[in-house]
Amino acid sequence: MWSCPLRQIDWFDALAVWRRNYDVNLRLWKAEVFPPLLEPTVSILAFGWGIGSLIAAELLEMPYLTFVAAGILVVTGVVRAILECTYGAYFRMVYQSTYDAILSTPIGVESLGAGEILWGASKAAFDSLLIMLILLAFGVLHSPMSILIPLVILLGATGLASIAFAYTVSISSIYQYNYFIALAFSSLWICGAYFPIDRLPLALQYLSWSLPITSVVSLSRGLMTGRLDSWSLLQAVWILISSLVFADLALRRLAKRMYR
Repeated sequence: MWSCPLRQIDWFDALAVWRRNYDVNLRLWKAEVFPPLLEPTVSILAFGWGIGSLIAAELLEMPYLTFVAAGILVVTGVVRAILECTYGAYFRMVYQSTYDAILSTPIGVESLGAGEILWGASKAAFDSLLIMLILLAFGVLHSPMSILIPLVILLGATGLASIAFAYTVSISSIYQYNYFIALAFSSLWICGAYFPIDRLPLALQYLSWSLPITSVVSLSRGLMTGRLDSWSLLQAVWILISSLVFADLALRRLAKRMYR
């Protein structure tokens, strides 16, 4: 009989797994906080001021600094979640045997997977809060609705972290990440983060909008500028549905690996 792994999650146990990762991360906070802030700051300077000085604001209906800031904010957070649920999760699962230790307690495999995915997504949301302080200094947060952007990134990063986690629990060697990372990072260039999607060929436009990260970028940009419409609601629904679908897939893959 078909069963939904999401319904088998004990959220208190999932929170315990999340708290375990949080406690470890807290000991390494200096290495975890400052480096992620360096890249978006340099990217904003390079893209927003460098390339932005060559692009007329009328072409995008907003200054390019504002346009690209939303993309950099989302991409930085998403990359954080992906790396945490690929290399970070693989080391905990294989080299440190953390998953075996957790599963020797009453915590179930679904709760373990949920805690790992939420940890990756929450790191993305936390980084977005820090980066928003930088964007505030650059003066590109034009709407009070910007405060909702970390929530959008948290939801979107949950789906993308789930994809990364599903791949992690399906591979047998860390070298197999070469394929996934190449594909994941390539998709970041067509998600509307750095240039409008309507400049792409029609086929690539359809491909781009099928990627959940594209909706995360677009919705975050709308919140940043205060420009929301009915299309924004559809984007939010797509982000939610894709996150649930990919989380279900990730938990199924984890159960198959740990119980085989």
